[in-house]
Amino acid sequence: MNSKISYDRAQLELRAAHIGVGAFHRAHQQVYYDDLARLNSEDSKNWGVVGINLTPPNISELHEAQGASYSVLTDDGNLASCREVGTLMRVLDADSAAGFDWSDIDFATLTITEKGYCHRAGSTELDPDKVSADIAFPTNPKTAIGYLALMLDQRRRAYGNPITLASCDNVADNGILLGSVVRAYMEQVFPDSLAWLDDSVTFPTSMVDRIVPAMSDTSRVKLEKACGGKDALGVVAEPFRQWVMENKFASNRPGFELAGAQIVDNLAPYEHMKHRMLNGLQSAYAELGRLCGFNSSDGASNNKDLQIWADVFLESQASTLICPNGENLEKYGRISLKRLQNPTIHHPLNQIASDASFKLPQRIGAPAADLLNSGHNAEAQAMVIAGWAIMAGDTSADENGVVTTDPMASQLAMLRKRHESSHSDLANAFLALPIWPERVREDANFAALTTKWVNIFSGATAVERLAQIRKFSKEHVNA
Repeated sequence: MNSKISYDRAQLELRAAHIGVGAFHRAHQQVYYDDLARLNSEDSKNWGVVGINLTPPNISELHEAQGASYSVLTDDGNLASCREVGTLMRVLDADSAAGFDWSDIDFATLTITEKGYCHRAGSTELDPDKVSADIAFPTNPKTAIGYLALMLDQRRRAYGNPITLASCDNVADNGILLGSVVRAYMEQVFPDSLAWLDDSVTFPTSMVDRIVPAMSDTSRVKLEKACGGKDALGVVAEPFRQWVMENKFASNRPGFELAGAQIVDNLAPYEHMKHRMLNGLQSAYAELGRLCGFNSSDGASNNKDLQIWADVFLESQASTLICPNGENLEKYGRISLKRLQNPTIHHPLNQIASDASFKLPQRIGAPAADLLNSGHNAEAQAMVIAGWAIMAGDTSADENGVVTTDPMASQLAMLRKRHESSHSDLANAFLALPIWPERVREDANFAALTTKWVNIFSGATAVERLAQIRKFSKEHVNA
């Protein structure tokens, strides 16, 4: 199925902005805008978007050359569907972003990855070192935080309307984090705007979900064949999508609920469910799957031994959650595993493993701490951390040239080198990192379990590792 633009793009107005126009945004938030435009109702029409990229790659010329549209191909292995998206009206790169007038923007979103928030790892505190250049030259910001602060200060000076800024990154309490770092930055650079900031800007937390792997040569060929031609900005994604947003808006906003989004008063249960179950399983497969010789999430998740292990892991993770309204945790876990098994979505494990020092604390460390605090077994979580300790900082490319990156890569590689002769020292060194909850860092039994699996995995073949995982799963499934 190929769905062309069915609305009058001349009627769209630049009322929304997005920072970080990567593949995920093009396949997720932008599709919601496109759905609203297709509805053409009074509550949904006219929301056009300006996209802003403050870091490479620069795509403004490609976007303009394609007539300000691109294609999204969704495929579950049985049914493929292509749609043309036209609500991304304009894209600005770093050299032109500072000159854009935000006066008419009521609603803005961000997908800048956790590193883009310039905070101290494991906290919501601004790291001054990461924004020092912007503090020195605030009218020429290089970070998203410096850029947003400048736009807000200019808006206040122009007696502008209130605005909503919504983080859509896969970060715990992303709205709280965004609000905290923006305010801390403005305290130093634009203190006269603090009262206006508190009165006129909100930072709702949101949970977004859709698997959108980095485009490969194979996926580009697939998209071109399904959608009818070359598309430099087209993306391939799974059919599933979800957007849950906190009901905390300072301004006019798109009626996203008309396109299937959920607006809720308490987002935390939805966020924790996704981070600990879907994302937790992704990260677990990234560490254990690579140890067992797999390169992609579909390869790892379709392996029978790792499927059984997933049952144990997901049940363990679910036991730490409060079930959100309208959800079923067991069903959510089954759907999560099925999504990862989608053979048409080749999601490299090296890509998923990137930034593990940011991801694992919330996906694995936090539920492990909850399990330990409640007196329950957290061995499945210890296995993941053990797998990470063995490979952390390794930048070897997979068969498609994808490498794992991490802001702590050099430190992690140094730890591995320093403790390569002692499995217990290696496990304890990684557990001592300040990224983990205190209970995880200090629990002797958890350290012993982590050491156990570092010992089992180290020096073993992929087949031997799978056999040990199989043994663990049989002992613990439905225990």
